[in-house]
Amino acid sequence: MSGTVGCLIIHGFAGDINDILPLAKHLREEGFPVECPTLEGHGVTRRQMAKSTRHDWLKSADEAYKRLSMRVDSIIVIGFSMGGLLAFHLATSYPVKLLITMNTPYKYWDVKEAVHYLREDFPAHSRRYLQSIGRIPLRSMLQFRLLLAETKPLLPRIKTPYVLLQAKRDDTVHAVSAEILATSVDKAAAPQISWYEHSNHMLLHGPDKEEAIAHVMTTIRKHCPS
Repeated sequence: MSGTVGCLIIHGFAGDINDILPLAKHLREEGFPVECPTLEGHGVTRRQMAKSTRHDWLKSADEAYKRLSMRVDSIIVIGFSMGGLLAFHLATSYPVKLLITMNTPYKYWDVKEAVHYLREDFPAHSRRYLQSIGRIPLRSMLQFRLLLAETKPLLPRIKTPYVLLQAKRDDTVHAVSAEILATSVDKAAAPQISWYEHSNHMLLHGPDKEEAIAHVMTTIRKHCPS
């Protein structure tokens, strides 16, 4: 198992592993050991979501890192949306070979983009937003905001090589978040942003999906040559 590199992929707030499944499948097909935890309280009922806290979500990510560390020699951490916030915590607590975040918030809920999408396709998108709002307890939203606030002071401690993927038409996370995150981490991380013109928040399910996955694979091969 000498030199084995594994990938820990963390899904987003109020989501589940389907958020990141296309990337996880591709990495597995390429032979990488992959760990994709379902965060505590996620992927179940609204009541169970409300019972979970940011500490539970961090614990889920922490335990997944430890499970993967038993199978590999080094770990790449990939976080989608809120999963990127959890990835920052891991990168300041454990050895991380490479850090990748996708549509991760510093500023969130881009109202302008949300309205744009509602106007573009009101029946489909209004239903999605209403369902999303309806299934997220206010208590969970508070926990998310606390996690975001507690993560920001960690950013200057990030020295792990860092790559950001950001959709320009993100309707949940303000796209400027990528620029703020890139300038907030330590310069040693040498952050690089890759922009995606046509996708909204669900980057790995949108029109730029293949391009995003290809960029992740190229980045991994650059930092972890076989």
